[in-house]
Amino acid sequence: MKSPLSSLPPTKLRDLPRTFILGELGKYYGSNPPDQAVEVDYSLWRCAETGLEFAWPMRPGNAEFYEWVSQFPSYYPGIRWEYGQVRRLIGEIGSSPKILDVGCGKGDFLRLLDGVSVTDKYALDMNEPAVTACRQLGFHSFCGTMETAAQAGFIAPGQFPAVTSFHCLEHVEDPVSFCRSMLALVAPGGRLFVSTPYSPMSFESDWFDVMNHPPHHMTRWNLQAYQKLADLLGVKMRWSAPPSSVRRRALAEFKLHRYPPHRPIPKPKLLADLILNFPEFLRLYRRQSRRGRDDGGIPADVILVEFIKP
Repeated sequence: MKSPLSSLPPTKLRDLPRTFILGELGKYYGSNPPDQAVEVDYSLWRCAETGLEFAWPMRPGNAEFYEWVSQFPSYYPGIRWEYGQVRRLIGEIGSSPKILDVGCGKGDFLRLLDGVSVTDKYALDMNEPAVTACRQLGFHSFCGTMETAAQAGFIAPGQFPAVTSFHCLEHVEDPVSFCRSMLALVAPGGRLFVSTPYSPMSFESDWFDVMNHPPHHMTRWNLQAYQKLADLLGVKMRWSAPPSSVRRRALAEFKLHRYPPHRPIPKPKLLADLILNFPEFLRLYRRQSRRGRDDGGIPADVILVEFIKP
């Protein structure tokens, strides 16, 4: 048992039996997953040096899990806050740099880069239909891992002034090696942009988010963990996060306590429940007002990290 970021003995937080995870997935989506979607019992551990939480075993979700979860429209986020932020930061690099998006999906981020020539956009993903969609948009596209893409001559060391990877790091079993592989593709002085959820997320104090745990997420990132990752990679780091309203966080947590996730709630019903249960909402509001202030972290539920290659 070893933290991905430290040799210090980690602390066990809880057991996550496969039957428990299957049940939570069923409640989350309102539909029971196939039994084989979760293969093993997991446990959750915390790195003693950085506070990074990680699963054991580090065994990501299988094909059955992702085939099942990807059928739900709520699984795909569409446009992320990070996309606009990275588009702005890429402007600091220069005009129309080559961009590689690792875990590109259907190319939502690359499509936003109107200042980058389509011939300078490279898309890499493990999902063949997603890669096909990127190819149809005119991007250089490859289905496979960074290793197989390099063997095929699709990518090369130091080729890209900017490499991006949005919400992929938390899924991999070896996050340090994953970032080293991406960083090797970055040109000297270039940038590697990585984003993940910022954990624990604002609504996780007393509500279990099965999608921020194994087999979906292997690691749960905080600012201290990212700072240690930058040290291990030998790079400078900057970070940013979206604005985060106390009221909206409290309301989101209140809704999760009262209703299943990803279900539309009529406004009159929500208002009536807020009035009836105002002491509970006030408790959540007070707790959310302390988020990021008490632990030296950030209040938002997502973080964007920029690694600057020497």
